[in-house]
Amino acid sequence: MTFAIPLLFLLPAASLHAAAPKPQPSAQEQALTVPIRGLNEKRLILPGVKAAANEYVSYAIYYWPDPAKPGGPYRVIDGKKNAELMESGDLQRLADMLRNVRILGDAYAKTHDKRYAVRAGQWLRHWFVNPKTKMQPHLAYSQIRPGHETSGLGGGIIDMANLPDTLRAISRLRRSPALTQKEWTAVDAWLRDYGRWLADSPAGQHERKTSNNHFLYYMAQRAAIASYLGDTASARACLEEARSRMGDHIAQDGSQPHETKRAKGGSYSIYALKAWFLLAELGEKNGVDYWNYHAPNGASLAKAYAFLYAMAQEEKRNSSANAPQISDSSLKTMGRTLSSKLAPNSPDRTLLPAT
Repeated sequence: MTFAIPLLFLLPAASLHAAAPKPQPSAQEQALTVPIRGLNEKRLILPGVKAAANEYVSYAIYYWPDPAKPGGPYRVIDGKKNAELMESGDLQRLADMLRNVRILGDAYAKTHDKRYAVRAGQWLRHWFVNPKTKMQPHLAYSQIRPGHETSGLGGGIIDMANLPDTLRAISRLRRSPALTQKEWTAVDAWLRDYGRWLADSPAGQHERKTSNNHFLYYMAQRAAIASYLGDTASARACLEEARSRMGDHIAQDGSQPHETKRAKGGSYSIYALKAWFLLAELGEKNGVDYWNYHAPNGASLAKAYAFLYAMAQEEKRNSSANAPQISDSSLKTMGRTLSSKLAPNSPDRTLLPAT
């Protein structure tokens, strides 16, 4: 009788050492070396865009050339991203800045390692302080729809959806060596100008009237900026306005009709619920309770969560080749958050899954 000898025991020691995978650097370590990229690197491929080098530009990612109208206006294909348009503007560079500053700020808060603060400061200086490279404080050229008039529309404001999380991390850097006091004053001035543009511009007013996740992330940005700058009254006003419209966004059964009607309704629903949770966290800091609030139609954050939880279970039962739209990790995090935030006697506790 013969036995197959595992390959492991046939390899020389040097080969085993060479085959060992190298440990991957952590996200925090990677953020220390990611190149800083700014708006002057944009690649404008479409005619008619008159933005200056330091003005943010992005294109509506679901728009495609229309075969029936060569050279004419693009048509929308909901849920199908146009990679060429995504790469042509500044969308990825903005996302990289927001992500890396958030990672670096959080890393500094946990470790007090000055390397993280210094690198975060370099990003902030490039985007918000240096006159030669800083972004102008508006999104007037965001989510351009090729061949369509988009001036005065606010759809691109959602490109800055991650700003509130980044501001939370930036606040942890204020007493670090990231920037000088003069530079922090410049950052505050930029945020104040951008917040004013959000509130007063035609694009901002347009976004304020939307009825889906765009409205939620718009209000979250305004509330986060005001809270960061210490303007509690303005933050509360934004948070109360957004909360007053909960019933317009969440139905009595917890569904979010403006999201579920989209091509990827589950993905958009959880994206919107994340915005509600973001508003709720800002509300905690500014005296506006979202966690235990019920809209006149009975809607609540717990009901929206329970609806998505049930949708995810149905998704699992009917699994196919398609990737799930609702991630387990997001649901678990939301469930834990609700469990810790709901009042002990809240009837919404019965909506949470047993743990």
